[in-house]
Amino acid sequence: MIRAIAIDDEPLALQVLQNHAAQLDYITIERTFTNAMEGIAYLHRHQPAALFLDIQMHDHNGLEIAETLIANVQVIFTTAYAAHALRGFELAATDYLLKPISFHRFSQACEKIKERTAKPTEPSEIIVKENGIWHKVPLAELMYIEARGNYLYLATSHHSYIIRQTLHELEKTLPAWFVRCHKSYIVNTKQVSAVTPLQLTVGAGTIPISPGHKNELFKKMGLKPGS
Repeated sequence: MIRAIAIDDEPLALQVLQNHAAQLDYITIERTFTNAMEGIAYLHRHQPAALFLDIQMHDHNGLEIAETLIANVQVIFTTAYAAHALRGFELAATDYLLKPISFHRFSQACEKIKERTAKPTEPSEIIVKENGIWHKVPLAELMYIEARGNYLYLATSHHSYIIRQTLHELEKTLPAWFVRCHKSYIVNTKQVSAVTPLQLTVGAGTIPISPGHKNELFKKMGLKPGS
């Protein structure tokens, strides 16, 4: 669910935004504010993903407020004055909604928010080359990777591959649940069945844990380094 807030000195305008948001199942306007400074204070404390911000308010200018905001909030300007549109987009606004705001335009703006806040999809497989043949290796089946000189040994639940690549190069392509546990090993933490301070049990074998990688490994596995 995308969390948003709205700032506008007109209560009826805020009600329109809430009514539109209630018709979408992926965004919620969790708070509305007629006082701009209260709204900005809330934004900095709770960090919602999006802000619907009126431009022309009695005591504040939304364009000036937007210049002070944290970079990762999606700003959608709302206003009755089309003349402000160019300045709004110069500030890299996600969208600009002209009052009265229709549900169609509101939903278009929300789709832009969804696209910009979507997390990148993690890969489900890697493609490796062994003896001139390309293979698709499902990451769910890849148990660990071991550096052997200029080659890597990839152990899966039913097969193994030896490829010419560095551990550092391959590590950059793997999702976060693959963790370096030793200078020569990367392990799939989802395949680990037992852990001691010195080694991991993966499948039918064990993999060493080096002191330099222990803290980060235990942290990513939700374990205490001293355990």
